[in-house]
Amino acid sequence: MRRLPQQYPNPHVRRQRDPRAARRQAILLVGCLVLACGFIYAVRQQILAVDYGYKTEALRREREALLDEQRKLKLALEESSSPAKLEEAGRELGMQPARAAQIETAPRGQGAGPGMFVGAAAAAPRR
Repeated sequence: MRRLPQQYPNPHVRRQRDPRAARRQAILLVGCLVLACGFIYAVRQQILAVDYGYKTEALRREREALLDEQRKLKLALEESSSPAKLEEAGRELGMQPARAAQIETAPRGQGAGPGMFVGAAAAAPRR
């Protein structure tokens, strides 16, 4: 016993469009696009954060190197301007230490003010 015929006699029947199905598909498409854009934005932010991290680390290393170089240069400056080094450099140039008779002091009434050197009164022309 057959319940269904082999061929259905419905060639004249047309399928009707369901407006709710089209609306559901449009909403689903928009939702998926928003979600995909959100993921792309999040990935972009993560990549930028990693990139900024690398740049920050490179700048931190460069800063440390520059601070180290600055410390070395300050040490070299202090070593080269020490009295012992200055005396040695003066002797190489043929200079001799000052004797007591060569040093003059300022008169008591005229104190050495700002910008005045000890012995400046002796260097000024006498009247």
